Amino acid sequence: MSETLTSLCSALLREYFGEIVEKVGTFLMKQFSSFPLYLIRLQVALPLNKVKSALCVLIQHNFCEFVENEKGVVEYSIQPENVLRLLHYERYAHCSQLLFGDPADMLVVEILNHGKLSMSKAIQEVKVRYKEVSDYTTEQIYQKFKLLIENHYLIRCPYPKTLEDKKIPDLFISEQEIFVVPKIELRYIEANSSEEQPTKRQRIEFPDSDIYWRVNFDRFHHYFRDEAIISDCTNYFDEKSADVVKAIINLSDQKLKALTTTTNPVAYHDIADRVATTSQITHQELNGILVNLCEGSKKFLSKADDRGNGMYVVNFKKVIHRIIEDIAASVVRDGFGSKCARIFRILLDKKVLEPKQIEELAMLHPKDTKEYIFKLLEENYIISHELPKGSDFSHGQIFYLLRVDMNQVCRMLLQRSYQALFNLIACNESQYQENKRLLDKKLRIDSIVADLRNTGADEEQIEEVQQIISQPEEAAITKYTRVTRKIDSSQFQLAETISVLSIGLDYSKIK
Repeated sequence: MSETLTSLCSALLREYFGEIVEKVGTFLMKQFSSFPLYLIRLQVALPLNKVKSALCVLIQHNFCEFVENEKGVVEYSIQPENVLRLLHYERYAHCSQLLFGDPADMLVVEILNHGKLSMSKAIQEVKVRYKEVSDYTTEQIYQKFKLLIENHYLIRCPYPKTLEDKKIPDLFISEQEIFVVPKIELRYIEANSSEEQPTKRQRIEFPDSDIYWRVNFDRFHHYFRDEAIISDCTNYFDEKSADVVKAIINLSDQKLKALTTTTNPVAYHDIADRVATTSQITHQELNGILVNLCEGSKKFLSKADDRGNGMYVVNFKKVIHRIIEDIAASVVRDGFGSKCARIFRILLDKKVLEPKQIEELAMLHPKDTKEYIFKLLEENYIISHELPKGSDFSHGQIFYLLRVDMNQVCRMLLQRSYQALFNLIACNESQYQENKRLLDKKLRIDSIVADLRNTGADEEQIEEVQQIISQPEEAAITKYTRVTRKIDSSQFQLAETISVLSIGLDYSKIK
């Protein structure tokens, strides 16, 4: 694991959970193997109870794993890829809202905040937390939770089956139980949610209190992959073509656990029926769209079978690979100019070329071509191979072949994205520390103004309080708001890029 990735994960843990959890998590991420509790305590130099609390938080949020070694000692380890899910928490909630409506995103937010929750507890939390801003009934929230389970966006957590000779519980769950909706009593939730005191709300024991649910991150990431493919199709063709691709993705079985290279085959008539209702695409238009999507340089679809006007699949692996190529080409263009990007794209298209061939295809001056090739070689965007013309590598008897190793480029871009995201988080923290006193003052003034409005104070009195903040201070707050908004937008875009690059690397492992 790279130091850049460790630094980014540490910053995320500190931002979401505080310094103690960050310290324990960073130590575990820097290790090459799992560590027992007593060694973790010695290395991080924290009290035992704080180390235990930090490990509980990490386990609760599905970051930390524990196993019992041969000597019967429990050891802990962290996968940094799990910590990186923190980057997408807002996207998980937004995706739930797009698919299932407002109560669904509230449920996902609550489960993400707690790590894992029972169904009854999650519904109660949403009822209590959002009762002033929403009027959803318990039945409506329950139906949204049920939809999230049925569509595999929530998954049941394994439950313990402790053996007598084990110090830790054996967590087990069968495939038949993973997406089974539990039976709950809504009247218990309504009675519990009506209590004003939190202590009273905790007294009722729900029937499903031992059945916990967490977010199915793989399912959400598959949705992100599908959205990236649909967006790329829209940019390359048009919205109608993207609607056809979307219809095939929705009609195929997208609940598969594995990262598949293609969708399941979908019949032409099923596609026609779906797009006729969603996009008003006629059969004649559909035939032309399918031909365009199956042919050309960007083959979004493949024809799996010729029976019944054909059966079609979406080429996940190929399309994601091309999206990553476009990302890499845009980075080369921004960093070195359009001519370097031209050489890079030629190598992507032709696979392997000699410098003389690149010069001819790119229609550039030989001196400029050598300079651009050297830049790309220096930055590891392309690699060179030496092949002898004869039996030895004597001077003047060597072929120099150039090509692009997209797996290497993808890993490099991923590392640079990690570094950029870490820099943005550090910049955001620096901006907050610089303006902390001013922001606290603004918060106090806003609180006083809100109290005055609630008590029916005069506008003159309210305006007098608001004038406590001077114009230069107001300008500084406006500037801080503008800067942090740009930082948040950049973080969101980088998170999307990291998601696509990570999926591309996962696909590269599939033969």
